[in-house]
Amino acid sequence: MIPNIIYNLLNRNSSNNNSSNNDSNENSNNNNPNNNLNDNSINTQNINNNEHDNGFHSSHSTLLEQQIASQLREQSRQLREQQQQHDEQASSIIPPIPNSTSQSVFTNLRFGQPVCILRAPEDSNFPSTHADQNSSGQLPLSTILLPPNYIPSRENDSNEQTEIAKVSDESRGGLFVDKFPLHVIPVEGKDHLFMNRISYNTQTDAYYENGNLSNKYLKKWKEGAYQWDNIETKIEYDWMKTYLARSPTDDRMNDDGNISWKFDYRVGEYVINSLNIRLSFGTFDNLASVHWFIKPLPTMKNKDPTWQSIQFDPYTESRHEVNEIKDLTQFVKNEYGFILEARLSGGEEDEVIWQKTQLFRQNWNRILARGVDVENDETFGLDVKVELKPDIIMDPLPELSESFVLNDESTSDFIIHYEISSGDNPGAETITSSNNYFYVHSKLLSKRSDYFNALFGSKMVESQSKSLTLTDSDISYESLEIILNYLYKGTLPNIKSFDEWTTLLRYASRFLISTLIQRCEKALKGYLNHDNLSEIEKIANEYGAEQLLQCCKYFEPSRNN
Repeated sequence: MIPNIIYNLLNRNSSNNNSSNNDSNENSNNNNPNNNLNDNSINTQNINNNEHDNGFHSSHSTLLEQQIASQLREQSRQLREQQQQHDEQASSIIPPIPNSTSQSVFTNLRFGQPVCILRAPEDSNFPSTHADQNSSGQLPLSTILLPPNYIPSRENDSNEQTEIAKVSDESRGGLFVDKFPLHVIPVEGKDHLFMNRISYNTQTDAYYENGNLSNKYLKKWKEGAYQWDNIETKIEYDWMKTYLARSPTDDRMNDDGNISWKFDYRVGEYVINSLNIRLSFGTFDNLASVHWFIKPLPTMKNKDPTWQSIQFDPYTESRHEVNEIKDLTQFVKNEYGFILEARLSGGEEDEVIWQKTQLFRQNWNRILARGVDVENDETFGLDVKVELKPDIIMDPLPELSESFVLNDESTSDFIIHYEISSGDNPGAETITSSNNYFYVHSKLLSKRSDYFNALFGSKMVESQSKSLTLTDSDISYESLEIILNYLYKGTLPNIKSFDEWTTLLRYASRFLISTLIQRCEKALKGYLNHDNLSEIEKIANEYGAEQLLQCCKYFEPSRNN
């Protein structure tokens, strides 16, 4: 199909010629009183002329084909020489349509390189026009012959780099509106901190995740909305603006509108460390208002959270537009998620009352501009940045400047004696064997256990004698062996049961090994459910497992309640 711009130029040129010819013919007819008498003779002459024209067009077409072929060969040679440069050359402006068929090759703005135009008396690809029937001698456009190296331009071709977010992995970090996976990316230079960002652009009517503009995360505003009522998208073609507003229908335009978005990071086991949201909205009437609210997700601690109002400066004029970043951390700190809601209401009652409250008003374009800055104030009308941390953080063991091996007597500077009682009687004899000695290193133990660090820094007998005696009433032999191996190697055996993890948590708490406490918390959280919630909360309280205790308090309530 021929580009409309070329066809319109030809049509306009032909129409002008027709108008000129018609005016000339009309004047001639008015000045000749014998025209009516000569009609029959003129018609007879036209028939003869048409027969002559058929022969003329045949020879003319042959000449035209020869000229086109010659020009195409010359043009192809030039294009081959310029093939490496044509992408850098600016597109030329379309010159006037040539009057002579010998000028059938020209540079076209749309293709950016020479093309060949063929004309024919009739072309079924175009609608019938006055130009097809006139006697100006100009034939309508029929087809375009493209150069052999022509490559169609692609909408996404650009020398500019589009910012693409880094995704840590393909696992879900959470759920958006209970349906779509949220992905988190690590915060550079900060341990245990991650970021998730959801942004909405009204121009493209699409959501983007983590600043990635190369792909739309969701393609329509409704896809990302958790709940909404009386909300529609509006495009002002006269002002080239687009936004969300209330419905313009007669039965709904006076009603309030609301829309909300839900962020839930439970599935990824993340809690919120900070929350900053850009909100863009406007009112165009003193009686109109847009109010924003936020509330955390329900938890065992707060089963029915209340909406918290997000405060903005008061309206001072009838036209009031806001584009601000609000720090909302105070409402959702350490929560698993939140719901954000906008409520649109009021306005002077007239036929455009629905238009008096607007969300995310932006310039309207079909595609997002290339090279757009994701941090620009105007790029997103809604921009939610959530900084997250794991609900249970597991730190690595502190690093040591030298390596140590458990039970290496040649380098050991401290001994742990383990004694087994022969009976339940408190005065019963204890049994000690050579296998019940652990040769350890005070530097390693003090670095990785606060209990041993305090012991070695004190003036207690054990510190002076360089030995410590433990019995089976203090700790089981297996548990002591697991703990010492963990302190030296950072590894744990395959622990399979809830009771075993609870026992290990007890001893990790006694010897104040924070990294081991964290691993026990992580494991016990995996057993957490509504049936054992109270039991695990009691265990966490008893052994000082603060992270596990938080998980119990912020556990999701049963939906049956």
